Order: sequence, then structure tokens, then C-alpha cells
Amino acid sequence: MNMTFNQLGLDKSLVNALKLQGIVEPTAIQEQAIPFILEARDVMGQSETGTGKTLAYLLPIYQKIDTSKKETQVMILTPTHELAIQIQREMETLSKDSGLAVTSTAIIGNVNIARQIEKLKQKPHIIVGSSGRILELIQKKKIVAQTVKTIVLDEADRLLDENNSQLVKSVIKTTLSRTQLLLFSATLPPTTYQRASELLKTPEVIRVTDKIMIAPTVEHMFFLAEQRDKVEVLRKLIRMIIPTRALIFINKSEEIEKMVENLKYHGLEADGIYGGANKSERKRQWMTSGAVKALY
Repeated sequence: MNMTFNQLGLDKSLVNALKLQGIVEPTAIQEQAIPFILEARDVMGQSETGTGKTLAYLLPIYQKIDTSKKETQVMILTPTHELAIQIQREMETLSKDSGLAVTSTAIIGNVNIARQIEKLKQKPHIIVGSSGRILELIQKKKIVAQTVKTIVLDEADRLLDENNSQLVKSVIKTTLSRTQLLLFSATLPPTTYQRASELLKTPEVIRVTDKIMIAPTVEHMFFLAEQRDKVEVLRKLIRMIIPTRALIFINKSEEIEKMVENLKYHGLEADGIYGGANKSERKRQWMTSGAVKALY
């Protein structure tokens, strides 16, 4: 018999909020992580994308927030602006559906810092965003790190890579030594595990390795191409497949605009996403309406 959210010790208000979203049964990562987080244990959780890792930490965090105190109690660090906005929207929904007076705000780079400082004057219970901007605001004394009880690293494998780990450590060092640390990631390579182990205090390590079944209608193809030929190969591939809609991932944001312009030049409808909530929302609507066929 599968566990229920009630059996995991969650408040009725949160269980009812989940029902409104059509969620009635916890996933494996939620079932294993929630009790430890409620006990204020450090947790390192690995589970595939799409298995409910965000709710695995948000639900117990919401239960632990002291809404009578107007202070920041949780910081959630993310490697991308888009993920921060996604988590912020999930928290807004959870607050609305549960009726809990938990407040939150997204703090990301490349956004007017004055507006963010105004939002921080409201003392949100939860701050989600990029390590760099959060650290900057801590140093400006706009975020009081000493009141933070829990820090979450979402997509920890990226946050603890060579480019980001020092920033993350700097943020953690601004909080009290007893701060609870929660790390979640789809992958936990040895380097990530080692760096995480140096930060966490006797953590509970959870690895959910069940393979997600891929629909039989999904077909995989793999093409090798020189860097100089990639645009041409992609253009020919789109012409050949003629997709109704397509998502194209590029690992360098500076290459996105070049790719978009190239495809537009050849008569293909395309646009790009690389930071900025309003822009992301606009392009999401374009994609849904069918105005854009290829989105980066």
C-alpha cells in the first residue's frame, strides 16, 4: 500500500491544496524526503526530472514556516532565472490553494535591483533566485541571512560545479551554522557529491533511480556535426521533420540569438528564451498559440 500525504505528517491545508492540483499520492522522492525535512535533517536527494522534487522540499518547508514572524526563513538557490520563476509560481499557487500566509519573492540577476529591494522590505518568508544576486543583496544588508533556517540548492549538480560552487558557499557562510541544507538534483556525479558532503551535516542521502517510462511514440535520433555545420544541420532537420512545435536547447546563451536570426532568415518561425520573466511568459504564450514553431 502506498503512503499518503497525511501519513507523511503534512498539515491538512497542504494536503487539500495538493488535491486542488490533482495530486493525491506522493512520489518516491516526496515519500522519502518529506519526513527527514520535517525533522530538520540535512538532505541530499537525487531523482529524475519530473518526479516532484520541488514539492518534495516545498511542502515540508511550508509546514515549518512561522507565519507569525515577518522575516526571511528560507532561501532557494537556482542555477537559472527560468527555474527561479517557475518555483516562485509554484509557491504562489501553494499559498493560494492552502490558505497559508506564506510569502515569497524571486530575486534574479539582470532585473532592476531597486524593485527587488522594495519587495524585500516586505520581509518575504522565502526568497528564491540566483546565488550572485542574493549574495549581493545580503552584502548590501537588504537580506538578513541570520534569520534563515533552511537553504535549498535546486539542481545542485549545476550549483556546485566549478563556475558556481564558490558563490553558493559564500551565500551559505552568511547564515548561521545550524541552518538546514537541502540539495536536490536529477544527477549526483562524484564531484557534486564530494562538494555537497563538505557542506552538509550528516545528511540523509536519498537516491530514487526508478527509470521513467518513455512513451512509445517518442523517437530518438542522434546527429554528429562540426560546430560550423550545426546551424545548417538543424535547419535541414527542421525542414525534413516539419515539426508542429519544437524546443531547441543550446548550452551557450550568446549563441541563441544567432541561431534564431539564422532560422528566421531562412523563413522559419523561431524565438529565444534566455532570462527575464516577462519575456519568458510572452514566449510561452506564443508557443501555446502556435505563433512560434521553434523556441530556444
